Amino acid sequence: MVAAAPVGASEAILTFHRLHYGKLAEGAERRVSASAGYAVTRRSAGLDPAWDPYLSPLRLTGLRRFEPDAIDLEARAAGCLVMRTVGESVIFMRARFRPEDGERGGGRLHQQSAIWVGSFEGFRRNPAGCLSIAAYDLRALPDLASESEALRLNEAPMRWRVSRPEPGAVRRIVERAPWALAMLEALLDAADSGADACLDFGARDFPSEDAFLAGVGCVLELLPPGYPRWRDINVVSGLSNPLPGLCLRYLPSWGRARAAA
Repeated sequence: MVAAAPVGASEAILTFHRLHYGKLAEGAERRVSASAGYAVTRRSAGLDPAWDPYLSPLRLTGLRRFEPDAIDLEARAAGCLVMRTVGESVIFMRARFRPEDGERGGGRLHQQSAIWVGSFEGFRRNPAGCLSIAAYDLRALPDLASESEALRLNEAPMRWRVSRPEPGAVRRIVERAPWALAMLEALLDAADSGADACLDFGARDFPSEDAFLAGVGCVLELLPPGYPRWRDINVVSGLSNPLPGLCLRYLPSWGRARAAA
């Protein structure tokens, strides 16, 4: 995948390929026809179809079946978010189940997922920027049948210019936040032990998923480039099961943090 392109001392251009899987929809309410089938509905030019097996919700969530109860009750409207590393790539996924008769409907549910694939090195150098982009732009919305298939399946990769947060400001946030110490201790302990670990946070720790992802971004900005388990770090929101490796997870229906090794 394309690596982050340096722009200035504190800026970078991040590039992500994307793939959407689900059903095509129609109209402003994005209603799905009862006869619509599942398919890849959007793909970036240059994203090899050989990647598809690695980008399925089952593979990325580590589940044998991906069903609505796999998503935390309070996260079902937006869906779960998963970030993990595969080889030299970082993968972000937003997946959910939505009514076929539109967002406010009560009809049969269908699965919809949006996946981004970017450079692991770009993420390692810009974790706060990557997580911020995912927080605000990664949405599992069905593509419209009215859009040209040729365009949907051959679009340009997405590009963002991001700025590195000022190190002093990051340290001040981390020093004052009780959740930050818990994250840092878990990451550092795991570097010594080599074991899997999951640290869970709830609504009393963070008021929203956006706040959780911003907090994780701050903590990861403090990790040195030589941290030995960068590739084992998973960031998860709204998924009922933890992932192997070093899993930082947010479940909005929970109370305060619960840590399990």
